[in-house]
Amino acid sequence: MTRPLTVEGMADNEPRILVFADDPEQKARLYVCAKCGSVHSPEIYLATEERKHAAAREAAADCYNCKTHNNCQHCGAECHKSWTVCDTCRYQRKLEAAIEVPDDGGPYCAFDGDTYYTEMAEAQDDGLEWVSPCIISYPRIDADSVLENLLDDMHEDASVDDMDGVDAFYAAVEAFNKAQRTQSWFGDVKRKIRVPSAPAIEQEG
Repeated sequence: MTRPLTVEGMADNEPRILVFADDPEQKARLYVCAKCGSVHSPEIYLATEERKHAAAREAAADCYNCKTHNNCQHCGAECHKSWTVCDTCRYQRKLEAAIEVPDDGGPYCAFDGDTYYTEMAEAQDDGLEWVSPCIISYPRIDADSVLENLLDDMHEDASVDDMDGVDAFYAAVEAFNKAQRTQSWFGDVKRKIRVPSAPAIEQEG
């Protein structure tokens, strides 16, 4: 049989506390948002009893469903309600953590962005202060992975020795990999290059 719950009286803007009606100690069981009625249970938290109840009460008081935004824990600016740090502070933290390196001649990526440049002057024209050097990759086939996938579809004790033409396959894959010329660029956010001023770029040119 379900035990009835009652609501402890609270101020209008405070979370409602649900207790069992027949509990002489009136121990808090659930915490409810006063605005939307979202229920928060302390039992979902792995912590001490005191901390579990504190967390559930905080969740009801700072109801995610009701809030329109969050405030950055570093600068106080408004940010999306699912974030604790704003875009500006997130960018600044990544920038501070990155190692400054010399200009390697490109290609470049806007730091922590998705705009790519072949020339430093292009980044300067866009008003950037920092770019990342790019990690350059080429299309490649992993011969070992291909064979492992084939073995997964064979009988239980199968091995590469049960296949024919393995040496020819490795040779073909090696030739294919060496022939690739198309590059893919990925910005390396762990490194940063300062974009020089326009006059400095012109002098270098």
